[in-house]
Amino acid sequence: MVHFSQAFAAALLASGVVAHPGGNTNKEILRRQAHLDHPERRSVQSCKRDLVESGWVREQHLRREARLHELRVAAGFAKPEDIVRRDVGEVEDEYGVSAACTLDPEATEGPYWVIGELIRQDLLTGEKGAVTHLDINVVDTSTCKPVTDAYVEMWGTNSTGVYTGVQARGNGDGSATAIATNALRGLQKTGTNGTATFITLIPGHYVGRTNHLHTIIHHGATLLPNNTIQGGTISHVGQFYVEQTFLGQVEKTAPYNTNKQAQTTNAQDMLFNMGKQGGDDPVLKISLIGSTIEDGLYATIDVGVNPKARQNPQPVNMWTAQGGKPVPNSPWTGYPDSCRYCGFRPPRKEKKEVLYEA
Repeated sequence: MVHFSQAFAAALLASGVVAHPGGNTNKEILRRQAHLDHPERRSVQSCKRDLVESGWVREQHLRREARLHELRVAAGFAKPEDIVRRDVGEVEDEYGVSAACTLDPEATEGPYWVIGELIRQDLLTGEKGAVTHLDINVVDTSTCKPVTDAYVEMWGTNSTGVYTGVQARGNGDGSATAIATNALRGLQKTGTNGTATFITLIPGHYVGRTNHLHTIIHHGATLLPNNTIQGGTISHVGQFYVEQTFLGQVEKTAPYNTNKQAQTTNAQDMLFNMGKQGGDDPVLKISLIGSTIEDGLYATIDVGVNPKARQNPQPVNMWTAQGGKPVPNSPWTGYPDSCRYCGFRPPRKEKKEVLYEA
C-alpha cells in the first residue's frame, strides 16, 4: 500500500490541478502522504478486536439505532414501539471495514479555519439546507479506548458553498457578508463513550473541491467563561465527505440547486482520493430520518486519533463579538491571491521527519 500511495501522490503532484480556488494543495498532499507512510500509524481498524470484545461496538450500535429511532419518532415518522434493530453480531463482524466509516486520515485545515468558536451542538444559526444530526465517536488508537473530554471542532460551508467568518475571493461572491456570522461552526466535548454530536448541514460545493466538512480534535483545552476554549493540543485535522450518489440527490434540493459554482465530484477531488488511501474511509454513514432529504438526516462516523500526536494547523481569523477578525501573521492571510501558504511547491527531496507532525 505504501508504494501504491507514493505513486498516487506523485501523480497528483505532477498533475498541477490540485487546488482550492486560487491556490494549490501540494503541501496538503505531502502532509497526507507522510502520515500514510509513518511506521507507527494506526487506525480504528487496528483496534477492532479490542473494541468488539469490550462491548463498545455493540453499545455504540445500539445507542445510534436508538438515537435514529428517537429522531424519527420526534419528527412523526415512527411510533415509539416501532424500532427495528439490526443484528448486532453482523455489525461487529463488519466493524473496521469501509462500511463502518472508520478513519484516521490527517488532512488540511484549509484557508478558512476560524478560532474562538463557541461550544454548542446546534450550528445552524438560521442556515437552510439538508439538516444533519451528526454523531462522531473518537477512539484512541494507542489504547483502543474511547477518548473522553476532548473537544471536537466542526465547520463547513453553507448550502451554496460559502464559509462564514471569513472574507476572500472565491468564497461566494467575495463580499464581507459572511464574515459577520459564525453559522455552521462550533465545538462539542466528548462524553464517556467518546461521542460528540452536532446539528449542522450537508455542506455545499465550491470551485476546486467536493462537498466536505472540516474537523479538528483538541485535548487538554481550558473552557473559558465566554463558552470558548483556550490552550491544549491538537491531535487530529481531518475532513468528512458524503457518498457521491447521495450527494447528487442533495444537490437537487433547495437551496443547493441555486449554487452556480462549478462542481467537483468525489472522484475528481484530489484530497478525497488521498483520504481514501491506506484503508481509511472519511465518508459519513447517512440515514434518512423521514422519506426525503428535506425531512432531515442522521450521520455517523468514527475517528481514530493518537492523543499524543501534535498537529499545528493555522487559523486565518478569530471569532469575536464583531465577527471574524484576522489572526496576525497567519500564513493564510491574503488567500487565495498572496499568502505564505499560496502556491506551495514541494522540496526536491522529501524529508518525512519534517512533514510528519506527531
